[in-house]
Amino acid sequence: MKTLTKKPVKNNTHKSSISTTKTRLAIAVMAATLSFPALANQDNSHDVKLLQARFDARSVVQVEAGDFHFKPGQVAPIHTHTAPAVGYVVKGEIIYQVEGEKQIILREGDAFYEPVGPRILRFDNASATEEAIFVDFNLEQEGEPFIVFEKPLTEAIDRGTLPTVKLDGQQVSTVDIYERKLNPAESSILKTGEPALGIVAQGVVLIREQGKPEQRVVAGSTFALTEGGANTTITNASSEVPAKVITFRVL
Repeated sequence: MKTLTKKPVKNNTHKSSISTTKTRLAIAVMAATLSFPALANQDNSHDVKLLQARFDARSVVQVEAGDFHFKPGQVAPIHTHTAPAVGYVVKGEIIYQVEGEKQIILREGDAFYEPVGPRILRFDNASATEEAIFVDFNLEQEGEPFIVFEKPLTEAIDRGTLPTVKLDGQQVSTVDIYERKLNPAESSILKTGEPALGIVAQGVVLIREQGKPEQRVVAGSTFALTEGGANTTITNASSEVPAKVITFRVL
C-alpha cells in the first residue's frame, strides 16, 4: 500500500458550510496564559456543537494537518486511516462514503470525522465546475502515516502541508467540534480544558496572549491551542460584520 507523503504545495458520524480565501491555510501555535478584555464573554455558553468524534483511546504524539484543494470533478482514491481524522469543509461540496454505509453530501461548513479502519470509498468533489477545499487534522500515534492508499496514485492530490502540532503522548478518545459566532467588535473568552485546534470560518479575528504580539487570523486560516486549561481571548476585528470560529477540542 502507498502512503501519502507531505509535500509543499455526528458520537456517530463520519463526515458531517464557510467562505474562504484561496490562500493556503496557516497554523498559529499559541501558549496558555492570556490577558482578557473586561467586557469579554466569560464562558463557552454560545458555542454550538457541530459534531462529536469518539474512538478508542490513543496516545497522540502529534496532530498532522493537511489543506486539500480538489479540482472540479476530482475523485479521491479509495483509502484508509490508521489515525482518526477530523476536519472541516472550507469550500464546495464533497461526496463521502464509508464502506458499508450510504454516501452523504458534505457541504461548506460541515465538520467531518474519518474513522480508523474502514475503507473510505468516496471523498470526491461533487461539483463538475467548482473547486472543493477541506482541511484534515489527523491524531497520530508514533509512526502512523497521514493516509494509506490501496493503489498507487494516478492523479496528483493537491495537499498543502501545515505545521504539525505536538501533543507528546496526550491520551485522546474524543474530539468535540464547535461553532462560535461573534458579533461585530465582540470579544469572547474561549475556555479549553484540553488542547484545541481552530478554523476561522468567517471574517477576521484577533487572538491575544499575554506577553506576545496580538495575532490576526483571517477566514480560511487555522490556529492551535496546545496547552490544556488555557483561556484565550478571541475578538472580531470588524465593527461592521460578524465572524465565525470553529474549534476542535481534544479530550
